Amino acid sequence: MSVKDIVEDIKSKDSLPEYWDFKGKDQREHVHSMIKYPAVMVPNMQGEIFDILLKHDDTISNVLDPFMGSGTALVEGYLRGLDVMGIDINPLSFLAVKVKLQRYTIKTLQRKSKALMSRIQGDNSKECFEFNNIRKWYKEEIIASLSKIRRCILLEPDKKYRQLFWVTFAEIAKQADNSRTSTFKLHIKEPGRIEDWEYDCIERFKFKLVENITAIKDFMEMLPEDIREKKVVVKYGDSLKLLSDRRTFKDNCVDLVITSPPYGDNATTITYGQFSVLPLKWIPLADIDDKIDNCVVETLSKIDSDSLGGHNYTVKSIVESNLYAYSEPFAKLYNQLTDAMQIEKARKVASFLLDFEKVIASLHKIVKENKFMVFTVGNRHVNKLEVPFDEILESIAEYYGFDVIYDFRRNILKNKNYSDTKAQNFKTIKKETIIVLQKRNLV
Repeated sequence: MSVKDIVEDIKSKDSLPEYWDFKGKDQREHVHSMIKYPAVMVPNMQGEIFDILLKHDDTISNVLDPFMGSGTALVEGYLRGLDVMGIDINPLSFLAVKVKLQRYTIKTLQRKSKALMSRIQGDNSKECFEFNNIRKWYKEEIIASLSKIRRCILLEPDKKYRQLFWVTFAEIAKQADNSRTSTFKLHIKEPGRIEDWEYDCIERFKFKLVENITAIKDFMEMLPEDIREKKVVVKYGDSLKLLSDRRTFKDNCVDLVITSPPYGDNATTITYGQFSVLPLKWIPLADIDDKIDNCVVETLSKIDSDSLGGHNYTVKSIVESNLYAYSEPFAKLYNQLTDAMQIEKARKVASFLLDFEKVIASLHKIVKENKFMVFTVGNRHVNKLEVPFDEILESIAEYYGFDVIYDFRRNILKNKNYSDTKAQNFKTIKKETIIVLQKRNLV
């Protein structure tokens, strides 16, 4: 393996105008298309990164994504014959990735789907599912239709196939709600728009189910012959805890990390939890995983507050932290925010980055020497200041024993919106930085 060859290979493509933008090549095909999810990675771009690394290092046998989201990196790694491991604190992410990487018998899936649609068409019950504030977020006729679909999915005896139906259902439940589509946060539409809103849940569910069956069939046909030998390990939970748990991840067990972490705490950046919580309220959480507590969907903000940076560090602990001492870009940003008397914003930003530092520290223990991590990150704005997440990540990685072997930038062709404050409304992250890291040889 030659690191120089890897860098030269990336450079040769980076030198081509807008190569990494993948303009016109950012489609989400096969299982990538099964469910919409906020701020997803571009499959072709991540696939290209895989291909470059695997071309020059044929000893890579597994890949980990500690913030797996919709599972883009894991699906691309699986297609290339790697064992895949992923973590996410969002139950909807966990459900979607689990379904994408499960093996299905297509004939059985078609038979069970046909039986499900027959049950839905023949269901005459008027009973409606209930949860707190359901009528704020859904119209009566939509509640009735979604309740019918839910009731009929529950009659499927095989949990594996129910999970696929729930992924399909989640997409329809999200499209049918009364929230505005201009943001991932839950903001109710104007009353007039809700009143005029019409949506045929059953017809849309039927169409999406056919799409998802086709997506799974296409994906399975792409898999290498020996793929049955490959392992899939997806975990629901907090990366901070799971990565430091040696019962889950042993020292030096990971060949490659490919991920796109959150760009800041979810509450003020991309609210993955708020985006997901309404569909999750409809789905029995035990059907996703027995470890998921119902409290995660009791409020709209629980998933986001449990994520990185969801709980603030004290000012004292921030300024006395190692990160503040060794990372000049972090200290500079924190001081700029506090000098502007934006204390709470400074704490929010710092809390996320201090949590993220712990993730890198844990990754250093489980990644093998000389192996690689690839991060795709974006720099958001707080109080009109750019948060140099790329520079801060590089300083953290270098402190914990990784070398930056190359970084490059790409234009984001589809907007990744986030809200910082009401005064700033919506910012758009227009560029991402891809950072390739190698763990140092300690000998």
